[in-house]
Amino acid sequence: MKRVKKPSKKILAAIVAGAIAAVILITALGLEIAFICADKIVCITPDYDKIEISALLDKQTLSDDDYQLLYRQTGLTKIGVDRALERGATGKQRILDIQTDYFKERKVKNDKFAPFVCTDRLEGKSHMQNIYLEKGDIIVTSSTHISGVRIGHSGLVTNAASGTVLQAMAYGQPTFEGSIRGFTSRVNFMILRPKVDAKTRSDVADYALETFKGVAYDGLLGLFLTNDRTDRTQCAHMIWKSFYDFGIDLNSGGGLLITPRDIANSPHVELVQVFGFDPDKLWK
Repeated sequence: MKRVKKPSKKILAAIVAGAIAAVILITALGLEIAFICADKIVCITPDYDKIEISALLDKQTLSDDDYQLLYRQTGLTKIGVDRALERGATGKQRILDIQTDYFKERKVKNDKFAPFVCTDRLEGKSHMQNIYLEKGDIIVTSSTHISGVRIGHSGLVTNAASGTVLQAMAYGQPTFEGSIRGFTSRVNFMILRPKVDAKTRSDVADYALETFKGVAYDGLLGLFLTNDRTDRTQCAHMIWKSFYDFGIDLNSGGGLLITPRDIANSPHVELVQVFGFDPDKLWK
């Protein structure tokens, strides 16, 4: 019987290398296809008419139906509306400005800043007007995606008057205080208020600032390192850990990797303002 000659080591190595290259190519192609599909996000605007709400804002007392109408017209819940009305004429004008912004048609710019990673922003220098902030408010957005997975972004308000937001954004960039405009220029956002008293929210914000400002970013914290660490963080972890240490667990998903979406769907937060999301579905 004639012996079959075995392939040489060079040939075997070439076959293995080719197989690995093929797997990498197929994986990259799949990631790119998913990335392109995820890039089709739109900034949702009302599909109904804008109406005059000035007279409504002049009422001494608003009913539940009034608040619901204002929500449909502005994206502001009762909490957001009341924050403005407490400021008199200036606050009423802020609501009217928000209504105008809420009905604008928006184009989206897909800002790719790394392989398969993109943040979707409003085209040009466009921003959505935000309602008055309070210290300890949370901002979430689904605007950032890796391939086809919308990981989103989140931040914690540390100074309401200046619109300063503590956030952890990317590898090589320590946790920093930025402007609310870093969120209001995105394709969507929600402002949330944790269901605790104002002093606790303020204390949490101070604790987060003291604990996490300047800390290194780690996007996989919770998968390979425990979530109780404070020497590194990511945007949602920073918020979760800060509130968790005050006895409030905002991780609605219960998973090891805490995401902005987990915080957005926590039963321990209340919506203040929504923009760019479906106002009925939010980020479900």
